[in-house]
Amino acid sequence: MPTTMTLLAATAVVVLGSLPVAQAQVAFHYNGPVETPAQNVVRSAHYDWLLEHRPRFRAYRMQKECNPIHFTLNLRQGCFQSFDQYEPVAYNR
Repeated sequence: MPTTMTLLAATAVVVLGSLPVAQAQVAFHYNGPVETPAQNVVRSAHYDWLLEHRPRFRAYRMQKECNPIHFTLNLRQGCFQSFDQYEPVAYNR
């Protein structure tokens, strides 16, 4: 004769087994629709061109990316120097 615990366990298995399985939805939308890798390459090349040819855009990006670094002075200076190292200027300063 089944015990109460056995019946309770069997009922729990049936109830839990009939529930729909949760499925993870992984989708990241940062600025609108998802772009293709080719679109990302084009946008990245345009960003690099702007950094190299537009002094005001370059100054704006340097301030935006490097000014929030307040906890280490060397890290902040390294941020400013990285612009010259990785995105050389194509205009006369």
